[in-house]
Amino acid sequence: MRCLAAALILWPALSALADAPAVPPPPPTTQADVPTTQPDPPPERPQVAPFRCRMIGNIEKTGFPEPSGIVFHPRRKTLFVISDESGICEMNTDGRILRRREFPTRYDCEGVTVNPATGLLYLAAEGKEQILEVDPDKLDILRVWQIPRTYKGELVMRENASTGIEAITFVPDAKHPQGGTFLVANQSFSLTQKDDRSAVFRLEVPLRHKGPNPPAVKILNMFEPGVTDLAGLHWDAKRGRLYILSDSNHILMESTIDGRLYARWTQVPGKDTEGVTIDPDGNLYFAQDCGGVIKVKWLREEASRDESTKDVKTP
Repeated sequence: MRCLAAALILWPALSALADAPAVPPPPPTTQADVPTTQPDPPPERPQVAPFRCRMIGNIEKTGFPEPSGIVFHPRRKTLFVISDESGICEMNTDGRILRRREFPTRYDCEGVTVNPATGLLYLAAEGKEQILEVDPDKLDILRVWQIPRTYKGELVMRENASTGIEAITFVPDAKHPQGGTFLVANQSFSLTQKDDRSAVFRLEVPLRHKGPNPPAVKILNMFEPGVTDLAGLHWDAKRGRLYILSDSNHILMESTIDGRLYARWTQVPGKDTEGVTIDPDGNLYFAQDCGGVIKVKWLREEASRDESTKDVKTP
């Protein structure tokens, strides 16, 4: 009898629980979401070698105008390419364009990255020095943030019609309150101009802020890799390495998140290369501002075994 009474008392609560909406499952974990191990420290003498690759070729055949940034999307297994003519497209890794659109507001988009935890895209707009959040399904702009031009009270990114933020990459961090931070590169053609640094800046962006009046974007730190014309960034979460592309110098660098160098490769293929990304199969893609997307198979191990070779020619 006591058991029956207890059941009658609990019945309303159990009934309400049964009628409650189901909690949606968490998003699927991708390889990029998995925490990485502590990367090896950089060597005392970074590797310097020609860039070795097997050329696959220009995979973009439709004439998408002035590709200036590119990223491999780990969930969709596709590439997103942006144009500094304010356009964006999604293509497969063979170059077939799946979707494209022009933004209604003119943006000089120079870089693109993805947050693997949400799948959302983030574009770097030069001149305005802004970060645009973009829905990968509808290719709509969702939010816009302003990047500060000063760091520790000093001007570090001068307002200039021909230079500015040229590259962006996202660094996932499950322990960070915003889910991670961004690295952006300022395109400068001088190593001595203090008010327009040829530098990589680490930013905290209020991605998880809800409601009006979001806090401002913060520059957390910066480093100068010692090369001008920084044009592309790619964060390899699995290896814990940052790849930095210099366009006019045809250089690709590998560093820690704070700029300590592992390697520098010269003779990078392509022309007017303003974006770089890597897929899980080890293919590199270079976005060419003069037109096209160059796909290569990186022969990284061969270059590592023969870093002093003088007569290696890039395909």
